[in-house]
Amino acid sequence: MKQRHPVGNDRTKHGATETFGSHLKRAFIDGAVIVVPIATIVLLTLSVVRRLQDAAHPLVGHVVHPLIVAIAALVLIVLAFGLLVRSAPGRWVQRRMEAWIFERVPGYKLAKAFASEQILGEGDGRTIRPALATIEDGQCPAFVMDELADGRLLVFVPGSPAPMAGALYIFTADKVQILDIPVMPFVQAISSWGLGMADLLQSSLAAKPGQYDPPPSGSN
Repeated sequence: MKQRHPVGNDRTKHGATETFGSHLKRAFIDGAVIVVPIATIVLLTLSVVRRLQDAAHPLVGHVVHPLIVAIAALVLIVLAFGLLVRSAPGRWVQRRMEAWIFERVPGYKLAKAFASEQILGEGDGRTIRPALATIEDGQCPAFVMDELADGRLLVFVPGSPAPMAGALYIFTADKVQILDIPVMPFVQAISSWGLGMADLLQSSLAAKPGQYDPPPSGSN
């Protein structure tokens, strides 16, 4: 007689397979968000250095290694463009290039916002602010990205160890505690599974006593 397997076991196995597949897909996306921008920048830089090295070889190859000349030329080019974009026409060109090219690279806008500690494309001085967001019975590291007209805060809760991926929430101001912490050390602590976060929180606590008082019990 043919043995029949319980339907419940099949469903459990199917659910476990779907859960594993979802975790694998999320891990791939988190990794791609980090690797793709870095790989793009590295490959582009190597390509530019190689072209500069080839151009320098017939000119100074008998005096100094072309690679040294290529790196020096790249530094000068970057410096020249940096000075150029500080002018009004340069800023216009930079905004157009970012809108047409760079912002299409996954994670570019958030990475630049983290690095410059300001919202990309905003000219009113608003900055990304490290914070602790109250979710259910605990608090989690977060970034205040913007403030709505009614006073509520747009909050990005990053994942760990991939802080470029996470979730967006809208909280009332009483659910968010702004931290007096630089953005980059905060990001590094999140990407290190929280290692170093305690020291950052302690330094902010010492600077602003009472900042980490827990929310009143029973608050929603």
